[in-house]
Amino acid sequence: MPDCRIGLLGGFRVDVDGRPVPPEAWRRRRAAELVKLLALTPRHRLHRDELVEALWPDFAPGAGSANLRKAVHFARRSLGHEEAIGIEGGLVELWPRGGLAVDAEEFEREAADAVRDGDTGAASKAVATYGGDLLPEDLDAEWAHEPRQRLRRLFGHALRTAGMWERALQADPTDEEAHRGLMRAHLEAGNRQAAMRQFERLRDALHQELGVGPDPRSVALYEEILALEGTEPATPAERAAAHLAAGLVALNRMDLREAETQARVARDLAIEAGLGRELGQASGLLGMVAHSKGAWPDLFRQEFLDAIRAAPGLAGFVFDAHLCLAEFSLAGTEGPDRIAGYAGELLSLADRHRSIEGRALATLILGESKLLAGALDEAEADLSSAADLHREAGAITGEALSLERLAAAVLARGDRSRVPPLLERAEALATGSPLASHLVVRIRGTEVQAPQAAEDGAAIARSARAELAGQEVCEPCSMGFLVASTMAFARASRVEEAAQTLAQAERVGSPGPGPAGRGRRPPGGRPVHRGRGPVRRGRSPVVGGEVPRGRPGRRSRDRVQSLEERPGNTRLLTSPQCRLAGRRRSRWVRTGSSTRRAPGW
Repeated sequence: MPDCRIGLLGGFRVDVDGRPVPPEAWRRRRAAELVKLLALTPRHRLHRDELVEALWPDFAPGAGSANLRKAVHFARRSLGHEEAIGIEGGLVELWPRGGLAVDAEEFEREAADAVRDGDTGAASKAVATYGGDLLPEDLDAEWAHEPRQRLRRLFGHALRTAGMWERALQADPTDEEAHRGLMRAHLEAGNRQAAMRQFERLRDALHQELGVGPDPRSVALYEEILALEGTEPATPAERAAAHLAAGLVALNRMDLREAETQARVARDLAIEAGLGRELGQASGLLGMVAHSKGAWPDLFRQEFLDAIRAAPGLAGFVFDAHLCLAEFSLAGTEGPDRIAGYAGELLSLADRHRSIEGRALATLILGESKLLAGALDEAEADLSSAADLHREAGAITGEALSLERLAAAVLARGDRSRVPPLLERAEALATGSPLASHLVVRIRGTEVQAPQAAEDGAAIARSARAELAGQEVCEPCSMGFLVASTMAFARASRVEEAAQTLAQAERVGSPGPGPAGRGRRPPGGRPVHRGRGPVRRGRSPVVGGEVPRGRPGRRSRDRVQSLEERPGNTRLLTSPQCRLAGRRRSRWVRTGSSTRRAPGW
């Protein structure tokens, strides 16, 4: 037999005896998947039962075996040789009697050797053979997920071994070792300011991508840089950044006293120097510490007062930092009446100090409490006023959130025609907000619920899912969108799509460790359970018949069966509970190999 070379990195391609197999030869998708899966497998062979389970998991064994025989037939035809796929004793083997080379296999072997030996030159050569992520055309294939992640991690290790720090950051902007490598490189070049700017890049990347702070090694290096003598002393912003990073590390190890101390030092530096961004971050860190103690309302009452009294020009940064925790409190167990009372206190403080920003936030919280209580007329009035006040204050984040909540109140009243214009205004603001990754997905969650027709809701959910796939999206804030999409797909009899979004919602909302997990019930389960509530096992949403059962391991698809129109469903999905599901799970603070997140924007 001739030799065969298979490319999997950056895309699927096959050469037989030096001649490319044309793409049109792979019109049979399962034939191509069979070749890909065997190429990925050690020794390039698998038992037929394993192949059936991987490629046809929802089929009965007999049907799966028949499909495998067809796939083998068409794969042999595409490869041009009857012996290209061998079957013996239940084992299916790729290219058993000829020379077979697979680029992913070669890269893995060469890169692993280079990383193990710390060989910079060999690592550089291995990097040059990495043509891209494994099979980018098969992102939804479960059998490709683990090897894709493994090879991507190995590529990062090879880049670091080769000292290719910038390329490592192109592959993963949150790679702390690469950031530290560049920080040290800048120091060796005598550029202290560039080293400090690199730490800021690291801190921003971790905050935006993961919602976490730098680990202790990065903080320690930054402190060393600050301690070095340079042409200019460290600025207040740089010193505040060091204290904030140290505070996040302390929070990660649940040293709440140290985290609070570091946050207050950074807060004082920010107020004195008029640094709005750093003040917001310090205030947010204080909020996370207070949340871990179950004392956020008391802390925010004081932060609210200090902001409108001592730093009115920076109050908006403080309020934006606490919006997420304020929303989280609405999903707690206090009840709408207590929330309304708390909002009333804040409103009185804002009136006393003539703070428009304070009035705007307090009115937003008050309007949401009335929405939760079902007082829809009053909720609409307050949320409309909150949007106006935020606009007057120039607070686009608060205005966007107020408009989205107003749209939810209008929808709860059944006035669907008014929802799209409100959401359009909210989206125009949200896309320009620093918190766009939190706001846009919330807007999409309300947008999915607006259509009367089931198919229209499913179409919006499908379009939004494709749009959001290419954007940075906050996972906990995506819960409302995921729950609404699950219900929209189920109403439209789109069982497969409903199963996918339900599984994603369950993953986001599953309980995890963290500050809120110390004896308190994590919030993720309740909204997912409610979103799944009307979904009944075993029924088709439209025809009422049986849904074909999947094989073991397809539980989420089995759970998506029917959705009935029930009073209160719209009210349920307009609740902030859906937007805050999984907050404790998703906002983790990372240290070493362990991760933990806390609520916060």
